[in-house]
Amino acid sequence: MKWRNILSLVFGAIMAGAATAAAGSEGGAGPEAMSMGNMCMVMFGYDMIHITSYLPGQSRNEYCEEIPSTGKVIMVFDIENPKFRDMPIEIRIIRDPLTPLNLDGDLDPLTEVHFPARLYRTGTLSFEHEYTQNGHYMGLVTLTKDNGEKETQAFKFSVGATLMQWVPFILGAVLIGLMVLAYWKHSHPVKRVGSESAV
Repeated sequence: MKWRNILSLVFGAIMAGAATAAAGSEGGAGPEAMSMGNMCMVMFGYDMIHITSYLPGQSRNEYCEEIPSTGKVIMVFDIENPKFRDMPIEIRIIRDPLTPLNLDGDLDPLTEVHFPARLYRTGTLSFEHEYTQNGHYMGLVTLTKDNGEKETQAFKFSVGATLMQWVPFILGAVLIGLMVLAYWKHSHPVKRVGSESAV
């Protein structure tokens, strides 16, 4: 195999690994959870609630799907639609079990922080929570409509280093090792017995 082909395969595999890691960091949040830059959002029809995270005392950056370290995190929810300010909104942050989840079941064992349904007349909700463990988390936003119907949308995020974030680097190291091995074998061919003519 030509070295150009090998390099193409290596580059393609690394890019595929990066895409896999990105999808893992999003956690398969589904079509009702989106991100734009460093701002996440949940969609209720065509209306959205923006979510932005900050690390007080550590950084002035804004974070969305990947919060780089554990510790105190400030999360801000901005309610865009004025009508939603007259509807009770419930916020719950849970540890993501990474398995199918029954939202109607008992979520208390997984819950990190919970704010029961209430009105947010100002259109903004913010709170500070200290995350002590690296891992995947899920935010659940439940809107109670005027007719009493409840609708829940979820957004997923990670805190600290997770395994999926290391996938591209692991793949890159493995593929570089394979390239070195292939080059060594190419530059040190094994001589076959009897291949040389007798003088």
